[in-house]
Formats: sequence, structure tokens, C-alpha cells
Amino acid sequence: EEAHWAGELQRAGALLLRSGYITASLLDRLPDLKVIAVHGVGVDPVDVAACTERGVLVTNTPGANADAVTEITFGLMLSLLRQIPDAAHKTKVDRAWDSARHTGSELKGRILGLIGLGQIGQRVARIASAFGMGVIAHDPALDDAEITRRGAEPMTFEGVLASADILSLHAPAIPATRHMINAETIAGMKSTAMIVNCARGCLIDESALAQALMDGRLGGAALDVLEGEPPDPESPIYEAPNLILTPHMAGSTRECLRTIAGTAGADMVRVLSGEAPKHPVNKV
Repeated sequence: EEAHWAGELQRAGALLLRSGYITASLLDRLPDLKVIAVHGVGVDPVDVAACTERGVLVTNTPGANADAVTEITFGLMLSLLRQIPDAAHKTKVDRAWDSARHTGSELKGRILGLIGLGQIGQRVARIASAFGMGVIAHDPALDDAEITRRGAEPMTFEGVLASADILSLHAPAIPATRHMINAETIAGMKSTAMIVNCARGCLIDESALAQALMDGRLGGAALDVLEGEPPDPESPIYEAPNLILTPHMAGSTRECLRTIAGTAGADMVRVLSGEAPKHPVNKV
């Protein structure tokens, strides 16, 4: 497959990456490449070090998807608490009515724990407060005063896990965050707690999450991202109860895609014109 794309991309000076992976071996096949514009914020699909070694600039679009991801985060929270997908399916497919009506719970009065309080996390915090939720957060990149300024009560990572009724992940995919949600950290959460992940699949050990849901050690989970996409169809996550899965669609709104494309495209034009990009990830 890499050989196929290397052939398709020959003589390309710029590449807009929405899905797929950029490896050192692929870069070696593309000697004319000057810039890779990532269609989003996370650059983990790109070997940035290899790009730097070869003089290829990498750019991203910070903040461009923040509103879209924030909105779907609440869509997933509400879907979990009110069991909206199941009720809608039973009403339409099974023609059920009374038996499809679930008694759910409200966001108001619940504690929302945020891991990461960047552009998306702070938007989530603000809207959660409007719902009447208590908001706590952990972000090692921010001091307590800044976390407070962004609308959350600062806590340790373990404190957030122990206190949250709903845990929403907004952390980047870096070695320190890989499988930050695992069997050990899940054991430190309330058995009724729910997890929402619209960030990166690698933040969660899916086998541990699936087992916790099957054992009743978590109240539910909603995941828009999985580890490895497209995911392994044999993953145990598919068998877990009280789980909502969506296909990495958090940023898939017309408004968001238009903004991202414009931001990424403008930086590609700048680089090809000999100018500096506005959103560089590396230096060459």
C-alpha cells in the first residue's frame, strides 16, 4: 500500500493528510515533498522527526475543530445518560413505544472530570457549567491558577478519576498518555462513572475498558476514537455493554471541515511560496 501511495504522490510538493500514516520510508520515496499539512490538531500519524531530518515542514490546525468536538462530547454524554441511541433504535426498528422509554439521568449536579484543558477542554468546562455540572480538571501543562481561570477546579490525575461521575478525555497522543486509562486507573474510579473519549484511541487500554464494562466496574463509555483505525473487528470492545461507538466523526461538521481545509491549505500555499507557515509543528 505504501508503494501505491508513493507512486500516486510522486512530484508532490505538498500533502494534505486527513487519514493514514507518514513514515520515514514513505518520505524517502517523495523527494519533492516540502510540507505536510495535517487535517486537524494531532500529528501522531506523522513521523515528525523523520520529516525534520528530510527538511519537510509539518503543520496542523490548532483550534479549528474545537467547537465541533466540544459539541459531540456533550452529544455522547447525553446519549449515555439518557440511552438515546437504544431508545431511538427500538422505537424505529422494533416499533416499540413504552418498552423503549428509558429512565435516564441528568447532567445537572454531576461531576465532570476533564483530563486536558486546552482549547477543547476549556470549552467543555464552560458548557458543563451552564448545564449545572461541577467541573474538575487535571492538565500537567497548566498551573492551578490557569486551570481555575479556564473554569475548572484543579486536581491531581488520581483525584479527578476518583471524583468524576463522567470522565472526558482531551489529552494529546504522546508516550506519557498512552493507555492512561487502564485496569489500574479504572479501579480508582467510581463503579457508576462513565468515560467519554473524543481525543485519541491510544489513551485507553480497550481490553481493560471492555472488561471493566462487562464486570460492572464502570457505568458506561462513549468512544469516538479507537486504538488503530479502522479498528480490529475482533476487538473485545465490540462485546462490551453500556458502550456507544462512533466512527471518529467528532470533527466531521461542514463548518469544521471548511475551517480546517482553509487553514491547512493556506499554510501549504505559504510554504510552497517560500513563506513561513502560521502553524508549524517542526523547524527545518
